[in-house]
Amino acid sequence: MSLKLLVVDDHVMLRRGLRESLSRQSSLEVVGEAWTGAMAIQLAEELKPDLVLMDVHLPDMNGINASRTILGDHPEIKIIIFSSDISRPLVDEALQAGVSAYLSKTSSVEEMMQAFEAVKADKLYLSSDVSGDILKDYQQGLLAETHSTKPLLSERDKRLLRLIAEGLRNKEISTELDIGVKAVEAYRSRLMKKLGCSSSAEMIRYAVREGIAKA
Repeated sequence: MSLKLLVVDDHVMLRRGLRESLSRQSSLEVVGEAWTGAMAIQLAEELKPDLVLMDVHLPDMNGINASRTILGDHPEIKIIIFSSDISRPLVDEALQAGVSAYLSKTSSVEEMMQAFEAVKADKLYLSSDVSGDILKDYQQGLLAETHSTKPLLSERDKRLLRLIAEGLRNKEISTELDIGVKAVEAYRSRLMKKLGCSSSAEMIRYAVREGIAKA
């Protein structure tokens, strides 16, 4: 029996291309298309798909928030994030929301099918460029612990520190970084632990001391 798939993306040409490519797969049936988060939630309720291929940046809401709503009502649905944005905080937020896979929009149809098969078997799937970045972050963390007492910070880490030092709240930071508030909270907590700080004030002092932010 073929898997029922709902495609969610606000770019009409991409949706049509995905429908055309994926409809050729005997194991899949594309049962619907949505181009907003609200439509995705409504169609998930009406069509009861097995899989949802979900973009992140939708015109009315974040696709991860839409995924969270869908999974709250229908935990049996498997959601695969399909986005050109593979930043680590966004991937973390998606996984925390309960999605089953995260694919880059550079992924081939073959890799998409691998992801569908994996999530069908209740496995987590990350496309190679997504998992590669996570492994690189992990490796950098190990190297930093081994070779230096000073943590190795990415440019995104430094940007977050500057925003914190400027006094921005999590909601304002989420707008600046184009990620959800919960992702900011998780990212901030992880960075605080990475720096060995116990408060935002200590993070600000660190940023000023290291020349990352101005006093």
